[in-house]
Amino acid sequence: MAAWDSIPESERSFQLRLMELYAGFVEHTDVQVGKLIAGMEEMGLRENTIILYIWGDNGSSAEGQNGSISELLAQNQIPNTIAQQMKALDELGDSRRLAAR
Repeated sequence: MAAWDSIPESERSFQLRLMELYAGFVEHTDVQVGKLIAGMEEMGLRENTIILYIWGDNGSSAEGQNGSISELLAQNQIPNTIAQQMKALDELGDSRRLAAR
C-alpha cells in the first residue's frame, strides 16, 4: 500500500472506506475468538488447551494492491483504477456518501 501522503486527495475517501471495512472485520474476528475462548472456559477445557492465534492479512486491501471493490478483478489480474472503482460506486450509490465526509 502506498503511504497516506502519496494518495491523491480525490482517492482518500475510497481508501478510508477500505480501512473502515477492514477495522470492522478485525473487530468482528476478535469478538468471535473471544467467544470461543469463553466457551472453552465454561466447559472447563481452557486450562488444558494451547491456543495458537495466527493472524495474517494484507490489511485494508485484500488483494494487496491499491484496494478493490471487486476481488474477482484482482484475482484474475484484470487491471482497473481507483477512479474506475469510484465511478462504479457512484453508479451503485455508495461513493457519493463517501465524498460527503
